[in-house]
Amino acid sequence: MKNTRLNLLKYLAIFVTVCIFFSCSKDDTSDNDADYNLLGITSITINNSIIPIKSDGVLFDLSDYKDIATTGMLSEPNKKHVEVDYAILTKDPEASSAQIQSKYSDVSVTIDKISTSTSVKTWIIKITRKGYLESITYKLAFFYPSQI
Repeated sequence: MKNTRLNLLKYLAIFVTVCIFFSCSKDDTSDNDADYNLLGITSITINNSIIPIKSDGVLFDLSDYKDIATTGMLSEPNKKHVEVDYAILTKDPEASSAQIQSKYSDVSVTIDKISTSTSVKTWIIKITRKGYLESITYKLAFFYPSQI
């Protein structure tokens, strides 16, 4: 009887080990790398200035724009999502504007405007495309330095 119990415990230990091995061997990353060019973003217009998008399909090409700076970036490769934060100097945060241009008509853009203070206006722009996992979120913080 004691021997049967010991054998049963051995089989149970082997079963649990095999289950743990197979559950740990699963890779949570997606099969393919994210390709943000599938969203087709060609440029963003901020306060009437058209800013091109770099070849990665995500970052703004800020080489000609001294009043805009990247302040942070979060990349979640397993979710095919990236978030980029920008700070934008402007004389009137209330009159700030932003618009995304994409070469695809099925790209969805949602824009939420948040007043974080009287001198800082933050816009959160989320971009997705039907049938694709890739998504981008831009956080644009418009502010006038003398008001902070």
